[in-house]
Amino acid sequence: MWRSGQTVTSVLASCAVCLCIALSGLPASAQIGSSDATFNEAIQAVKDRNYRHAVKLFSLQADNNQHDAQYNLALLLHAGKGTPQDFAAALNWSWAAHLGGIEAAEELSDELTGYLPEDSVEEVRRLVRARLKARIDDGDPAAIPQFATYHLLMLEEPDYDSAYIWFSIAAALGLDGAMVARDEARENVEDEKIVELQQQAGTIYESLDIKLD
Repeated sequence: MWRSGQTVTSVLASCAVCLCIALSGLPASAQIGSSDATFNEAIQAVKDRNYRHAVKLFSLQADNNQHDAQYNLALLLHAGKGTPQDFAAALNWSWAAHLGGIEAAEELSDELTGYLPEDSVEEVRRLVRARLKARIDDGDPAAIPQFATYHLLMLEEPDYDSAYIWFSIAAALGLDGAMVARDEARENVEDEKIVELQQQAGTIYESLDIKLD
């Protein structure tokens, strides 16, 4: 979900007292943020150059699927601020943020995959997939289109069959944008597979216990 506010880098860029930090290697970012008090406390920690505290606060929110916090945590992990550089962990959170709608995370993710060996990238893929699947199992509807998108964007080669299945489920739940995404994925599915994939989607749909608001 999109939010209005500030990321780590936008705060640094707009805060004169922290200008030296803004010039120290954190990349530019989109204007996304949260009104949440913990998020604002983390931003203040960045302003105060208390990066270790900022990492702690962003980590708590990242674990709770707050996507702007995931992106900011990825930035700090990438830059090595408040914690030693950890490109694999940064990619983990950057991909999570990207799947959550943070467009600026795409560029960061592309950069991070260039730093890592393929076996490390594959391990991050497994972690991202497992987290999304756990959210679905816990009844989180927002994780379903993200899981579908994961099969399009995060794999070495897009898996249109799986994307179609999960976008079909998201569309059946009435989630915004899912019907269009489903139909776009279907364009890349072989005709002879469509009945089987629709049956798989129906079976999974009936097994889910999704908590819609």
